[in-house]
Amino acid sequence: MLDLNITLLFQLVNFLVAIVVLNYLLIKPIREIIKKRKGVMDEISGEAGSFESQASQRLDNYEAELARARQEAGITRVQGREAGQAEQSAIVGDAQGKAREIIDEARRKLQQEAQATLAELRGQVGSLSDKLAYKLIKG
Repeated sequence: MLDLNITLLFQLVNFLVAIVVLNYLLIKPIREIIKKRKGVMDEISGEAGSFESQASQRLDNYEAELARARQEAGITRVQGREAGQAEQSAIVGDAQGKAREIIDEARRKLQQEAQATLAELRGQVGSLSDKLAYKLIKG
């Protein structure tokens, strides 16, 4: 059977003292360490969430800037193409104008030469007709 004597009381006191000592030496410091670690982990988790949101925001800004740059490049390309076509039209127009001037000048020179040759031939017609008439009369 079970004896209830003073040893049970000593064991109970010994057990309570052990619990108090263990609580003071082990359990409280371990709880404090766990609380600190949990606080650090929560802080790190918050920072990670903050970094993630910043990275997401930066990515969105980057994509918006990239879209804007592509749009500006498209506009610049269209403007460059239009400017190139306008310059090409101006150059072609100038070249055609110069070509017309050269052709007109060549026609004027040819007409002047033709008129000079015709005038010379007309001047020679009189002397040639006189020579022909003289040969026919002598002849």
